[in-house]
Amino acid sequence: MKGIVLHVSFLLLFVCVYCQKDDNIPDNHEAVISGAEQKDLDGNREPECDRYEGAVCTKQYDPVCGSDGKTYGTECVLCLQNRLEKKNVKVSRKGPCPA
Repeated sequence: MKGIVLHVSFLLLFVCVYCQKDDNIPDNHEAVISGAEQKDLDGNREPECDRYEGAVCTKQYDPVCGSDGKTYGTECVLCLQNRLEKKNVKVSRKGPCPA
């Protein structure tokens, strides 16, 4: 019986230690946004072009809407167009642009 009480007490203590408030999270609950999730004032974000180093994109269709109002087949295609045309089109949203 003492063993069971001891184990349950240990488990409760373990859970309490890991359930304490994290002091690194601000009280106003504003998340720190970094990298590709960071958006400009228009809601656009930088494409993750470093993921697509080569000059070839897959044929997969996963459209993104560019800040220029054009739909790109993938974020890779948007990055490739940016490199070829020396532009800085950002990702406005996932999915095709509204018609």
